[in-house]
Amino acid sequence: MIKVSRKLLGLSLALSLAAAAGCSASAADDSEGAQAQEGELRPLERKAIGKAADYPADRTMRNRLEELESSRKARRAVAWKAVGRALSPIKVADTTLKAGDKPATVPMFRTWYGKDDFERMFGKMYADRTAEDRKARRPFSATDAKRAFEWNATSLGASSDKDYFERIQQVKDDVSLQGVGGNHRVAYSPAIMSHLMGEYGSLFDCLPKLDANAIAPETEPVSKTNFAPCFSQEFPVDAAVVKMSWYRANFGAERLPLPTYDTGAKTLAAKMAATSDDGAWGKGIGQADPGEDKIYTVGMSDGTKFRMPAMHLVTKELREWLWITIWWSDKPNEDFGADRPAEITNLDGPWKNYKMNVSVSYEEKDPDPRGGFDGSLGDALAAAYTGVGKPSWVSNPYLEKGSPNAQSNCIGCHQHAGSNENSESILAAPDKFPQASRTRVRKNFPSDYLWAVTNAPERLAGVIDDQLKHYDQVDR
Repeated sequence: MIKVSRKLLGLSLALSLAAAAGCSASAADDSEGAQAQEGELRPLERKAIGKAADYPADRTMRNRLEELESSRKARRAVAWKAVGRALSPIKVADTTLKAGDKPATVPMFRTWYGKDDFERMFGKMYADRTAEDRKARRPFSATDAKRAFEWNATSLGASSDKDYFERIQQVKDDVSLQGVGGNHRVAYSPAIMSHLMGEYGSLFDCLPKLDANAIAPETEPVSKTNFAPCFSQEFPVDAAVVKMSWYRANFGAERLPLPTYDTGAKTLAAKMAATSDDGAWGKGIGQADPGEDKIYTVGMSDGTKFRMPAMHLVTKELREWLWITIWWSDKPNEDFGADRPAEITNLDGPWKNYKMNVSVSYEEKDPDPRGGFDGSLGDALAAAYTGVGKPSWVSNPYLEKGSPNAQSNCIGCHQHAGSNENSESILAAPDKFPQASRTRVRKNFPSDYLWAVTNAPERLAGVIDDQLKHYDQVDR
């Protein structure tokens, strides 16, 4: 019998990528071990889940930007509500699936689209067009997108009805039900997909400029209402994207441990001063084996289970996006979990065991070092506070890898989305990108802050690029 090391088998699997929200290390640089995943949401699973649910954005939030910038208490309150919206239970399309005696549901964000959904939908939409419409780059309408969403939710692709029923019969409990949503790592609300479909011509024309790095940081925005030069308009207010981190929970019958992290004041002070792990989160302070009722867990069709210890949620409710991150903790009611509202605690599932942090802009404008909080939350906020006019801060120990990523801020990293930079190059150049990349250095944002549009491995623009170039040859 061949013996393989636990490291090589990837018994502790941290699945992360730099394509979505957060200045995270790429999967190739992940220090927790080899990667493994069942794959994206296939047509079989999409048919069972149904169409993605629209994110119900708070359309009044932009009117409160000044308040949110100057009050961490106010911004944490709106962030918890946004988390609640993204976690709200959605009934799956296949009503034969049950969770005990209740209708089967998944959290809203688990209905959202993956890259494979976009490949299927855009590919069919573009192929179904006339050659004249393709040559003219006629934009897709909202009606076109709606039709694609409906087709994608019912098509089995290359699978048969027999394949579908066999997959459904593998759902035995809530964990296997959650596994129908797969364990892909980036998911997009319908508004993201609709916008990319409608803007495909503008984005295609812009790609050569991005490849040549021809849009300089100091270039003025297209207009007062559009700072994204690769689009005719910015993403809509109900655009939202999540990035999930998955750790393998079992290897056969063996349970696998999960690293634990401390986010209290003493640890944060050391991270911010770079006296601990050179400003990185490191490998954690211990290990835990949380049950499926304590941490969000999905069961794959082959019996493999994955835990989700962390997630970024980014929404366009603010023009420069609302940047939220949540993470599991073995001490969930301390520091960044101390103000968790009842609407989160009372949700079905393990969400009362997750902490949360949020940023709304590059600069911190709250004059109170403690953010208006007593106790361990106030202590932690004070430890990461650098003063009014200084960079704001938000980081996730499970998602932000490498030095000095414990000091970083999602918005600061994502301002470079659409450029030739990546998380590694940004964090390695403190002279060019000060304060762990938190300082604003750009006037324009080519892909409206989303790495996933142009950067590997997601590179949604690549799907568009491939289709258009293919049919340009076909339609000659």
